[in-house]
Amino acid sequence: MPTIVVTASHFLATSWPYYELLTAAGLDVRFADLSKSLWEPDGLVEALDGAEGVICSTEPYTAEVLSRTKVRVVSRVGVGYDSVNVPAATEQNIAICRTPGTLHQSVVEHTISMILAMYRNVIPQNQQVRAGDWDRTAGPRAYGKTLGIIGYGVIGKEVAKTAVLLGMNVIAYDPIAPTGGPNEVERVALEEIWRRSDVVSLHAPCTPETERIINAQSLALMKDDALLINTSRGGLVNEEELAAAMKAGKLRGAALDVLDNEPAGKDHPLFDVENIYFTAHMAGLDEQSLLDMSTMAAQNIVDLYQGRWPAENIVNGGELSGWKW
Repeated sequence: MPTIVVTASHFLATSWPYYELLTAAGLDVRFADLSKSLWEPDGLVEALDGAEGVICSTEPYTAEVLSRTKVRVVSRVGVGYDSVNVPAATEQNIAICRTPGTLHQSVVEHTISMILAMYRNVIPQNQQVRAGDWDRTAGPRAYGKTLGIIGYGVIGKEVAKTAVLLGMNVIAYDPIAPTGGPNEVERVALEEIWRRSDVVSLHAPCTPETERIINAQSLALMKDDALLINTSRGGLVNEEELAAAMKAGKLRGAALDVLDNEPAGKDHPLFDVENIYFTAHMAGLDEQSLLDMSTMAAQNIVDLYQGRWPAENIVNGGELSGWKW
């Protein structure tokens, strides 16, 4: 009976529907011991000992880790897979799966809520009222503001759709994304994003082309009172340069759901900066998305085990050579 290890912390319980899906298919399910770090190669290899499949989060599946296991399927709960060395996995004939379409609405809600919370000063207002203050200083409204989206895939398009309904003007940059999205959205060059946006929202994967796309140079081109929203990947932001720019008075504020290294220590350079709001990589997580992600991640494994090929969910499916369980 093949063993499937679950490393994603939200799903370490037998009560989830995905667990029944796997066991009903004749697969043995084992939960990783999260008291040991899965971000260290030895810890992750130990967790995967004897397993042929894994339902995973963002822990790093490096070439070294993959070569030291017998894993045949890595099924990621989520859509990003930059934590997996896909070429190394392909070379070892390991199928890399993901769960598209399960979390984009959650990310949209989180992104829009960040914008509105910052414009309406929700967190400072709460703190002031609790302290006995009654500061009714008005802030800006989102209606009529220009939202610049970097990364115009499924999530970027859905954010654009909601922003348009709020009355925002939306411009978008993505050199490779297919056409589509609301007719009201203008596709522009990256320089136009920096120059025209009142809010810049990041929805791109972290690649060599996008890594540290928020840096001293791009920040200098942005409006002094712009907002920065990142619900994508921490590696898109040069955190030291963002901290320096904001301490010097650049940007009205920032809202970051992701950081370059997670979880962050107490001495993170951005924690000394006012007007930055943080959430703990939660943008894609709500009750429904957790259910949908875990179920699809398990279904990917069951399909492969039973001889089906969920091509739309397999990142490297076209490059695997004669893969079968």
